[in-house]
Amino acid sequence: MKKIMILGAGVYQLPLIKKARDLDLHTIVVSPQGPYPGISYADEFIEADTTDVENVLAHARRIDIDAVLTTGTDVAVPTIGKIVDELGLRGTSYGPSLISMDKTLMKKCLVDNNIPTARYFEFLSSETSNAQKAAEEIGYPVMVKASDSSGSRGVIKVNDNCDFEAAFSTAAAHTRNNKVIVEQFLDGHEIGAQAVVIGDSVLAIYVHNDTVSAPPTNTPVGHSIPCSLSDSLIERVKKVTELAIKSVGITDTIVNVDLMIVDETPFIIELGARMGATCLPENISTFCDYDVYELLLNISMGSGVLNEPAKMQPNASLLLTSERTGTIKSITVPEHVKNDSDLVQLNIDVKLGDYVRTFKVGPDRLGDVVVKGASAELAEKKARKLASEIIFEVN
Repeated sequence: MKKIMILGAGVYQLPLIKKARDLDLHTIVVSPQGPYPGISYADEFIEADTTDVENVLAHARRIDIDAVLTTGTDVAVPTIGKIVDELGLRGTSYGPSLISMDKTLMKKCLVDNNIPTARYFEFLSSETSNAQKAAEEIGYPVMVKASDSSGSRGVIKVNDNCDFEAAFSTAAAHTRNNKVIVEQFLDGHEIGAQAVVIGDSVLAIYVHNDTVSAPPTNTPVGHSIPCSLSDSLIERVKKVTELAIKSVGITDTIVNVDLMIVDETPFIIELGARMGATCLPENISTFCDYDVYELLLNISMGSGVLNEPAKMQPNASLLLTSERTGTIKSITVPEHVKNDSDLVQLNIDVKLGDYVRTFKVGPDRLGDVVVKGASAELAEKKARKLASEIIFEVN
């Protein structure tokens, strides 16, 4: 039986962990101890910080694993890269993994390879005044970003000088490497892509629409596919996405890419050597009629084969969120929502008595819905309707 190490046990790693179990793979889950749902599904649980490279590598050596991977999180990617290099496994090497996780390295790589991206400056977290001068030089609004965070933590849109210092301080609090980026705000249409990479070949790129929360966080809360852009613009998006992936050197994984369309030009916001979160694997699986988690596992084991999609089913996903911080008093999911013929997936992540926060970043989610439709637009409309009918009463 092959031994698969999955880094992370949160809500976005849970479907990957379940699929590994379904495929009769010995599933080793690495995570800090805590209320993470994937821990109970592991054949073997290792309590460890997924960013502790040497510790996790030592466990991987001891167990003699056959593959290592994650989904939905950036912070564990460099650890995967180190294990891939040291044990000769399939995946993205440490150097490219580090670039894909660290926005300062990523931005430099994009600029050096003439790939369109927002103008930027990088600073140490103590250089507030210099960073503020750079923001003035770029011109407000600007984006302030922790260089190595995940899940939109420490990523803030700043409209003027009055708000800059607080935003910079928040970003600095979320960085591990003590670096913060100040970059040009790209005023355009945000989209994304998931790219299937086997070896160093980009075999498929699925471009999707993004739904984001209101400023200043602009956190992804949903996606739909197929993308509403013109065919010619989608081809340009695919071209710049492939160039970015090859420039960074990402191999043997499914890549998450964020882009902004400005005046018909695609700009790369960032890319990660891991599959996307916020139901993106479910969006792609529903669209292509194959299980993308199974594909990712097979890629990590060296047996991944990408077949032509059996069909192209438009669909949309949307997170369930709360506008209030407090304790869950009741959860109401109407029967007609559960039985809706277009419903692909409904997840409720919380239970009565759980403490929840006003939605700001991905981990604040309460659940999700995925629905199909005759078009992406109709699927988005149905997702909003079903989500609005699921009621969380928060004290």
